[in-house]
Amino acid sequence: MADRIDKNDLNQFLPDPREEVRRRILELEAALKPSEMDALELQEREEAAQAYAGENEKHFVDYCEDCIRTSVRAMENIRRIQKECWSVYQEEPPANYARKERWQSRVVYPKPFMTVQGAKAIVRKAFEPHFLSIENERSPEAAEFYEKIMTLMLSPSFADFANQFADASEMGFAVGQSMEMIPVWRTGRGLRYILVEPQKIHRDPDALSREPQSGLYWIHQEWLDYYHLKEQEKQGLMINIGHFSPGQQGRAEDAMNLSREAIAERRGQVYHKSRFRTLILVSEFWGTVLSPRGEVLLPRATYTVAADRVIRLPKASPYLSLRWPGTGFSPLPHLLRFDGRSLLQGIKGLWEFMCSLICLHNDHLNWKVNPPSEIDISILVDPEDLDDYPGKQWLTCGALQGQQAVRTMERRTDTGEIMAWLNFGNQAYDEATLPSVVRGLPGYRAEVTAREAAQALDQAMTVFGQIGKNLERGALAAILAGAETIAINITFEELAMFMGENYAQRYADPTSPTGLRLPQLTTGAFHVSGISALMQDWEIIRNIRETILPLAAPNSVFLPYLRPYNIIKSLEHRLNLRDEGIVVDEETAARIDKAQQAQQEEAIQAMRAAQMAEAQQIPPAPPEGMTQ
Repeated sequence: MADRIDKNDLNQFLPDPREEVRRRILELEAALKPSEMDALELQEREEAAQAYAGENEKHFVDYCEDCIRTSVRAMENIRRIQKECWSVYQEEPPANYARKERWQSRVVYPKPFMTVQGAKAIVRKAFEPHFLSIENERSPEAAEFYEKIMTLMLSPSFADFANQFADASEMGFAVGQSMEMIPVWRTGRGLRYILVEPQKIHRDPDALSREPQSGLYWIHQEWLDYYHLKEQEKQGLMINIGHFSPGQQGRAEDAMNLSREAIAERRGQVYHKSRFRTLILVSEFWGTVLSPRGEVLLPRATYTVAADRVIRLPKASPYLSLRWPGTGFSPLPHLLRFDGRSLLQGIKGLWEFMCSLICLHNDHLNWKVNPPSEIDISILVDPEDLDDYPGKQWLTCGALQGQQAVRTMERRTDTGEIMAWLNFGNQAYDEATLPSVVRGLPGYRAEVTAREAAQALDQAMTVFGQIGKNLERGALAAILAGAETIAINITFEELAMFMGENYAQRYADPTSPTGLRLPQLTTGAFHVSGISALMQDWEIIRNIRETILPLAAPNSVFLPYLRPYNIIKSLEHRLNLRDEGIVVDEETAARIDKAQQAQQEEAIQAMRAAQMAEAQQIPPAPPEGMTQ
């Protein structure tokens, strides 16, 4: 009888349909690069898409809504976990507290918030003013231009990138996905970054890990005021805004062509907050637009939908290489999808256990400090006088066997066991999140040697350095998006205002819409020195302290081979003390080195002369076997 073939054995030879979909998306992205499509063809596609939007507006609305539904369904479980992590970060009371009695404690252990804040503080400290460098061997002028303009625009006077990136990272530490950083150009005010909550961004579920520009689409959904959209309609940026004015639910002829479900959906996306204020749910689509047959209409397009109307016609993406402006990242990215893991995701149950443990101990102390009493009313003079207070006197009739009228019911204490369990919870918490040594806390051990503390800090910083690499990758993507935003928006007048008239004249081009012809940095390299650089600085300081400084001891044979000024400059740079004026300038240091070198040579010559004189004064030793 032939052996039966297991169904699972057959499945391993069949192609995975999910991999086929992913491969097809990657083929579309590779085949639709902007470099492979000239400007004329892109313009023709844009005009055709706008004409098609006027004829079949419903397709663009349905396509956008279908992308949103697909993303929401795929992210449902992830959003639930993010919501739970956010509640833990905000230290909201656990759900079981609602079922407690009024006399029971509701203590919340204040630990998750400071854990995230400690990680955020490290990020903020790492991104000091000098964290960006740009190199381009083919075009040093382009690298110089972008490094100057980006250093200015990322400073606190404009985009305030360090604080904005720290805030975005805070969300990443708390829920596993950072705030979406969207660069915008404010006329006359320069570059700014808008931070958007991750739940308002609908990405393609097939987006790759650590790749914010991957996937088929990116949709930003937000509730906007009617008056704001109306102003944009007056400027020619929006259309069909009048259908959402206060008191309106759309035109009657529009409702005739809609089903009851479509009308209800429109009403669900228009929120009349008051008689005079209306909020509209607006969806801004970026990415590849497909036709009803699955063919490409526009490879890199954007349009805007509100309820069941297109309020901004499709057009090609204005960016040079970006498919959409938003950038997101994760400190602990997932290997198979775009989102990541929160620092608090694994300790949610542990934190609730610690909160419950403290509550139980406090409830026990209430019974211990205020113990219940047993009263024998048969020997009381007044059986109804049962109130108890300090110093009260009880009048009794006397008992035959001399028993007490009022007796306290004692309970044993478990403070030692409770504190041991709480200490164990703290240890497990630190191991699963951010170690105490990284946050500068002493930890749970009372006696720790200096070598053990240094080793623990070194190991912890190595792990946190990997998180720093992920954050630097996200910062680099946000900075590149900001650079492209500047390149397509800044005008000659603005560049002259920010960098000077003479500097702006280098790139003047009257034929350009912005009046500028800026260099292209397509072959350059952006470098962000953030947390990994901070880790490296700490390691260099430790090596100087433990290795180099002992070699500089007096009368050391290695002292002539060391350069003290370079050691001091290295410490000044790593400790960020350049503005304190502690170290002398290079010219003064050169004079000091020259004088010290002369003194060392004189000392060496004097030592040699003394040795020679001493050698001449000592008589030679007699041969063996002979006396002097």
